[in-house]
Amino acid sequence: MSQDIEHLGEVITAAVPALLTALEGMDAAQQGYHPARPAATINFIAPFTESLNQAHALLAPLTFPEPVAKFGNHLKTSFLYATRTCENLNAAADDSMAFLRASRTFSKALDQLFPLATLLNPIHQFFLETPLRTSASVPEHFLSEASHCPIIHIENAYDQRGGASVYIPHWVDPNALTPVVIALHGGAGHGRDMLWSWLREARSRGFVLIAPTSSQDTWQLNQPEQELPALLALLQFVKDQIQIDPTKILLSGLSDGATLTLQLGLQPGTPFTHLAPFSGTLDPALVNPALGLLHQDKPIYLVHGSDDWMFPVAIGQMTAEVLGARNPNLIYNEIEGLGHTFARTALKQLLPWFSAACALEQ
Repeated sequence: MSQDIEHLGEVITAAVPALLTALEGMDAAQQGYHPARPAATINFIAPFTESLNQAHALLAPLTFPEPVAKFGNHLKTSFLYATRTCENLNAAADDSMAFLRASRTFSKALDQLFPLATLLNPIHQFFLETPLRTSASVPEHFLSEASHCPIIHIENAYDQRGGASVYIPHWVDPNALTPVVIALHGGAGHGRDMLWSWLREARSRGFVLIAPTSSQDTWQLNQPEQELPALLALLQFVKDQIQIDPTKILLSGLSDGATLTLQLGLQPGTPFTHLAPFSGTLDPALVNPALGLLHQDKPIYLVHGSDDWMFPVAIGQMTAEVLGARNPNLIYNEIEGLGHTFARTALKQLLPWFSAACALEQ
């Protein structure tokens, strides 16, 4: 038995770094993916796929003893979804939907891995931003995550719509004013996927993260006011548990979520203090002079990729020009080489812009 446990430990020690490295590679591959150049993504992911498959082949046949069976199930399932993500990315050359499937399986790999973040230090470090990964041990305030996961899924399983996933850092003072980020997914997306685009930063910097899921395949962009009550209810759900800073409520979104961000964020009387649309379009109705919605000085951080194939960069530039002509508090960040995907790299500058409390402590 001791030899079996020793062998299991050796395999885990070798397999986990391969998994984490591959997940980092997948994240980068999704940022650089373009449907006109799928071979570039396939070539990029190839070495990660090979090492991941080798590690998975060693881990999959092993049996975890009962005391660590739950740990083993999470780890094996994370490996399974990670390998499926590589398969989906490799299939993108012949299947236009494969990239979307890769985003979902990537999310599920992270979803299975996160509960292990306080049990293995490399996994803990993976869910932190790079400058915070040098600690040789898990900081004490993270340890309770092993028994109390800080992610709350409100009727938000992957096959459900209309719910939300909420991350409240368990170590923040419930009586202190805490910033809130609301992250809206794109068309055909899901809040449980969008959660992982921001969670590393929320965990590192200590802000509340709300990731809602639209009730339909996408947001009601023809009737955006219909989406507001659910967002307000989610804010109230958080307020019932901790104090939030009413001057630091960021509404952000990707693609259709970016369009909704501007639609709701520029309406008078909404609680959103800062807006951060990623790779979206400007609703023509917002430009209607009779509405006067663009004559607000609400801070806006607009992000668009130079290689966006869904909404070409000219749309982002036009949006920046229209908004900037009326709003002195607009920042436009055009990211070279970015396709139609969430630009996580922008968060390094965006979060301190949003709130000094979200500056990264090193």
